[in-house]
Amino acid sequence: MMRDTRAEVVLRHRALLLIGERGPGRITPRLARRALDRLLAPTAQVEGVDWHLADPLLAEAAQAASTYVLVLPPLGNLSNAFYTVHPRRNDRFVAATPVLKALYPDVDFAPFTFTGHALDTLAGVCPERFMLIRRALEQHWSDRMRQLLDRFPRRGVLIELPAQAWLQRPAIAGEGRHRIRLDPDNRGLGCDAVCAALQRRAA
Repeated sequence: MMRDTRAEVVLRHRALLLIGERGPGRITPRLARRALDRLLAPTAQVEGVDWHLADPLLAEAAQAASTYVLVLPPLGNLSNAFYTVHPRRNDRFVAATPVLKALYPDVDFAPFTFTGHALDTLAGVCPERFMLIRRALEQHWSDRMRQLLDRFPRRGVLIELPAQAWLQRPAIAGEGRHRIRLDPDNRGLGCDAVCAALQRRAA
C-alpha cells in the first residue's frame, strides 16, 4: 500500500503549505486565515532550514505541488561554523564550536538553551565580534535556502516575519518578488496579502 507522502509532509512541516494545481484559485479568505494561523503558530517557528532540507519526503511532495507558501526560517535556527542546533527543534542551541568559544572566551555557553537567547547575548556582549557571526549566518542561511527553494515549484510565496535588526534575513539569490512582509498580530491583513500573492502567481 502506497503512503500519501504529501499528507505526511503537511503534518511534519507546519511553516510550509504546498498547494495543488487548482488550489490557488480556491483559497478563500476564511481558508487563508486557517492556513495562516497554522503557518504562524509558535510550533511552526522552531523549524529552521535544516529541518526542511533533512526531510526525505519533502522533495517528492513539492514536485506534486504547483505553488507553495513558506514562512522564512529564522536566520539563527541552523547549524553552522559557530554552533549546532537540535536536528528536529532547530531553535534549540546544542553546543558552541571551538571557533565560537575562541571568538567569545568571556562567555559561558552552558546556560544557553535557545538560539535566540544565545545570539541576543552575543550581540549584546560585543556587537563588533557578533558582526562576524551575522555575516557567516547570512551567507550560510542564503546558500541553504537556495538549496531548499530549488526543490519547490517555481511559483510561491515567502512570508517574512519581523526579526531583530541583527537577525534580519538577507535576500536569496534568484528569489525574485516572492517575499511578502507580514505582521503576525494582524492576521486579517496578512490573509489579504497571502491571497493576493497567490492569485497573482496563479494568473
